Amino acid sequence: MEIIGGASILITLISVVCGCLLTLIILGGTGFMVYKVFGSTFKNMAGNSNVLKSGVSAPAVILNVQDTGVTMNDNPQARIQLRVMPMGGEPFEAETTMFVGRFQVGMFVPGASVMVKYDPADKTKVAVESLSYPGMNATGQ
Repeated sequence: MEIIGGASILITLISVVCGCLLTLIILGGTGFMVYKVFGSTFKNMAGNSNVLKSGVSAPAVILNVQDTGVTMNDNPQARIQLRVMPMGGEPFEAETTMFVGRFQVGMFVPGASVMVKYDPADKTKVAVESLSYPGMNATGQ
């Protein structure tokens, strides 16, 4: 009888361990997939936030806009190519991704003027600060 009782305890213990391992594998795999799908989105958002806090303001013109296929709260994420024209510096081209409000989508078109902030140490880091006012040209006048 003791062998049967010991075997049932062993079977129960193995079942619990396997169940826990299976749960950890499923949760780990799910977490990895979420990271792979959304990790770059959150990294871009954090990078844009840092540039907006400490970057240098400059007017820019939108050269191209592409939908990335990602949405958050029904707002699409766009990849925006810009020609940035810093005051007293040479114009340069840069690219950024950002979420665009559903009602602002029509304002992000090639040729539109925007204000951006960029990192002078790394001009690849650019974030749209605001839309320029109608009638404002690319130099901010």
